[in-house]
Amino acid sequence: MRELDRRTIADGTSGEELMQRAGQGVAEIATDALAGRGGNSILLIAGTGNNGGDVFAAATELSHTDLDIEVWICGSQSKIKGDAQVHLKKMMRAGILPKEVRRGNDLFPKTGPDLIVDGLLGTGSKGAPRGFMGPLIEWVNQEAQYAFILSIDIPSGIDADTGMAEGPAVKADRTVTMGLPKTGLICPAAIPYVGTVEVVDIGIPQEFIEDTEGCRTAELIDRSDLFLPRRARDSHKGTYGHILLIGGSKGYTGAIALSARAAMRSGAGLASVFTPGEVYPIVAQAAGPEVMVHPFPALGKIPELFSTHWKRCSAILVGPGLGRSGETRAFVETLLATCSVPLVLDADALCITPEQIAAAECPVVLTPHPGEFERLFGAPVTDRWKQARDAAELTGKTVILKGAGTVIAEQEKKLAINLTGNPGMAAAGSGDVLAGILTGLLGQGIPAFKAAMTAVYLHGIAGDIAAHDFTQQSLMAADIIAALPDAFRFLQVR
Repeated sequence: MRELDRRTIADGTSGEELMQRAGQGVAEIATDALAGRGGNSILLIAGTGNNGGDVFAAATELSHTDLDIEVWICGSQSKIKGDAQVHLKKMMRAGILPKEVRRGNDLFPKTGPDLIVDGLLGTGSKGAPRGFMGPLIEWVNQEAQYAFILSIDIPSGIDADTGMAEGPAVKADRTVTMGLPKTGLICPAAIPYVGTVEVVDIGIPQEFIEDTEGCRTAELIDRSDLFLPRRARDSHKGTYGHILLIGGSKGYTGAIALSARAAMRSGAGLASVFTPGEVYPIVAQAAGPEVMVHPFPALGKIPELFSTHWKRCSAILVGPGLGRSGETRAFVETLLATCSVPLVLDADALCITPEQIAAAECPVVLTPHPGEFERLFGAPVTDRWKQARDAAELTGKTVILKGAGTVIAEQEKKLAINLTGNPGMAAAGSGDVLAGILTGLLGQGIPAFKAAMTAVYLHGIAGDIAAHDFTQQSLMAADIIAALPDAFRFLQVR
């Protein structure tokens, strides 16, 4: 990023202008976050480096609103130089006078902030925060109980290359990073700190970006990487696929119903569910009138009883709520040996061997959480990146290793890391919703790796929207489905 900044400035864009653009991006995202919380008070905390300059530029932008704005500087104004000093003066001319904070007695804002902007330490910071930075970071983390925390470029205290924190580090709800995501943001060590990552375009020329070597092994999923084809005016329901979902059992009827509803919300033209006869009435009612639900007496009878449906489907999901019986295992083995369309193995369907998965001729996407991953591959998850990559190499298929910082792996591709979503999504049924979205996208003809990236990104955005509407504490899986239309709209806006 330092080299990209240098080249952009040499090309005719001043450092002052780049900082202005960064501040505008921060101000816009901060305003949206405050609106979502119904708040009005914002505290911006600056260091004495360029990250502080971004704070001053953002505060100047926010001065045109009716928000209650307060700015703190950790240290002395006299240490602020260059472009940061230019924006400090602009902020002061706009009527915002900063307060210097140097000791514990200074940590008393004028009003309790609804949002705190962390601009203390930037990407050049190494090692543990020094001086009063440490106590100030700890204070910010305490205030996170009441305020939304927005970090600029990288949470203060995190190494931008490794994601490691050698001392106190800000635990952000969202990180607004400039130009391109920093390698450290997507590293597993940074996951507890970065929250959702949003990249702000500050106008670095595309040809400079293309010349720059980034992370060799992984990249952040960004909405600019995702594309959903426009739906043709003369299309019909058959154009967008007929997906088949197999699951449900006594006591576990909600999982397959959630998957079916999510699949329909993801744009699938038709959806059929096969579920055991003993739970058929419950699943049929829960899945909704748009879904065709069919009972079966035994899993092994499905190909025979539903041969017409079987041949017409464009993607298959098996596993949600199905139960881990010998019958399930036998059915999944048969499916892997005979299926000719994209197949998603989720939840209870992750009961076979990696070698059997590798032998399948159809595209297969695996969606394990860490416990299921351990059951399937025989080792606890201790290194998410390496183990996801190894699993993809072993099976030759697409692997979605779920959890905070979901990892998507496929042979000969960089790992794709997703940082949308929030802790409120750690609730029953959330994974079933993801499986449904994924299957719906596969059924529309989107290739497996691209469908996986799009599904986890949309799932996380929908979860963020639902958390805004219902809070993280009250979030349920059905709320994620209800938020999918707004998530699609967010993906399509440029």
